[in-house]
Amino acid sequence: MEYIFVQFHIYYFSLIYLLIGMYIPDISFTIDYLSTALWLSALGIYFHAISITIVMGISPLIAILEFIGLYKNNDLLFRLAKKLSIVVVVAFGFGAATGTLVEFGLIQVWNTSLLIIASFAFAPLFFELVAFTLEAGLAIALVYTWGRFRNPWMHWLITVSYAFGALLSGALITSVNSWIQVPWGVGDLVNKIYPWAPIYGPQVVDAQALLEIKRAALRITEAGGVFSSYINPDVLSKFFGEGRRLLYDPWITFSSPYTIVSIYHQLLATFIAGTAWVLAGLAYKILRGDEEYIGPFKLVASISALSLMIQGLVGHEMGVNVYKYQPTKFALLAGLISSGPDPFAGLTMFGDPNYVFDGFDRLIEEAARGGMVINGVNIALRDTMAAMTNISIIYPMYMTKISLAVISGLIGIFYLICFIKKDFLRGRESIQFILAYPYAFMLTLVPILGWAVREIGRKPWTIYGLFYPEEVITPIPISHYVAATIIGGILVGIVLMIYTIYRVLVKPPSFLESG
Repeated sequence: MEYIFVQFHIYYFSLIYLLIGMYIPDISFTIDYLSTALWLSALGIYFHAISITIVMGISPLIAILEFIGLYKNNDLLFRLAKKLSIVVVVAFGFGAATGTLVEFGLIQVWNTSLLIIASFAFAPLFFELVAFTLEAGLAIALVYTWGRFRNPWMHWLITVSYAFGALLSGALITSVNSWIQVPWGVGDLVNKIYPWAPIYGPQVVDAQALLEIKRAALRITEAGGVFSSYINPDVLSKFFGEGRRLLYDPWITFSSPYTIVSIYHQLLATFIAGTAWVLAGLAYKILRGDEEYIGPFKLVASISALSLMIQGLVGHEMGVNVYKYQPTKFALLAGLISSGPDPFAGLTMFGDPNYVFDGFDRLIEEAARGGMVINGVNIALRDTMAAMTNISIIYPMYMTKISLAVISGLIGIFYLICFIKKDFLRGRESIQFILAYPYAFMLTLVPILGWAVREIGRKPWTIYGLFYPEEVITPIPISHYVAATIIGGILVGIVLMIYTIYRVLVKPPSFLESG
C-alpha cells in the first residue's frame, strides 16, 4: 500500500506549506499584486493540467486497450490497461487537491467571478460537480475490481463510465472558459462598446444593467478602488429593477458554436498528449529489451497518429471561430499589425490565398471612429491598442505551436507508414521507438503553448470585451510569501505524485498482479 502512503503525503505537505504561509508576516503590500495573482493563477492551472492530462488523456486509452484486450483475448493489453488504471487514479487524487485549490483561488483571488459563477457558469459548474462525483465514485472500483467479475466486460463498463466522467468534467470546464473567451448570450452589447466586435448570439441578459455595472467598474478602478469590493447583493440589487435579473437563459453557454468547437479541440489535445506519454513509456521498455511491448506500441502510436489527423480538422474549425468571434486575437495569431493577406489562412478558410484579413490598423480605425466613450475615455480605442501590444508574444508563440504540431503530425504519418509497410525500415526499427521521445515532448509543448495563446490572446480582458483583470481581482493584496507558499506546496505534491506513479510502474501493487 506504499502508493496510498505517498499519496497521503501530497495532502500532508501541501497543508503544512499553507499553514506556514498563514503565519509569515505579510510585508509586501506595495507590490503589483495583480501581476502576482495572474502568474499564480497561471502556474496553478498549469500544474493542475499535469494531472488533468493523465486522467482525461489516458482514461479513454485504457478503455480502448481493455476493449481490444478482451475482444482479442490479449493478456498483454489487458495488463497494460490495469497498470495504467492505477496511474490514472493516483493522478486523480492529486488533481482533486489541485483542482480544489484552483477553484478556491478563482473565488478568493478573482472575487468578481462570483457574478459569472452565479449566472452564465452556474449550469456548467453544477454538472461538472456531478461529473466529478461520478469520477470519484468510480475511481476505487476502476482499480480494485479488475478480474473480480465473472463477466470481465462488466469491468470494462466501469472503465468506460470513468472515462466518460473525466471527459464530461473537462468538457464542462472548457465550456465555462469558452464563455469567458466569447461571452455568448450578450447579443450586441460588446459591439456597442467595440465596433469591430461581432454579435454574440441572442441577447438573454439585462444589457442595460450589465452596461451600468461595467460603467461602475470603470469609475471605481480608475479612481484607484477595487470593484470586487462592491460585489454583494445590496450593491448589485441597485442595478436591477423589480422583476429583472442578469440572465434569462441559464443554458445559453452550451449553445455557443465557439464552446462546441473548443470542447472537441481541448479534449482531443489532452487525449493526444496522454497517448504520447504512454507511447514514450512503451518505447522506453522496448529499448531496454522488453520486445513484447512492440505490439501495444504500434497500437497506441496508430491511435495517436489518427487522433492528430482529426485534430488538424478540428483545429481548422477552431481557427475559423477565433476569426469570427475574437478579431483582436486573430490579428495577434496572424501577426497582422496592418491589414493584408495571410496565404495559408486565406487558402484554408476561404480558398483564396489573397484574401485580405483585418489587422490592427483597421480595428483601431473602427474603434477611433465609433468606440464607446465611458467616463470621458474611448475605451474601444484604448483597449484595442492595448491588445496589439501582445503581438510580439502571441505571434511567435502561436507559430512555434503550429510548427511543433506539424512536425508531430509528420512523425505520426511516419508511424502509420512503418506499420502499413512492414519492411519500410529494414532493420532500423529502433528509429520509431527513439522518435517517441521527441514526439511526446512536442505533444506536451503544443497544448501548453495553445493554452497560453488562448488565455493571453484575449487580454486586456478577463471576459472578452467586458471586464478587465483589475475589475475582477480581490481587494486583499497578495504577497510574494503567500504565492511562494502555495506554489511550493503544489511543487511538493507534483514531485510526490510523479514518484508514486514511478513506484506503481516499477513495482505494481499485488492486487494488480493477482486480479
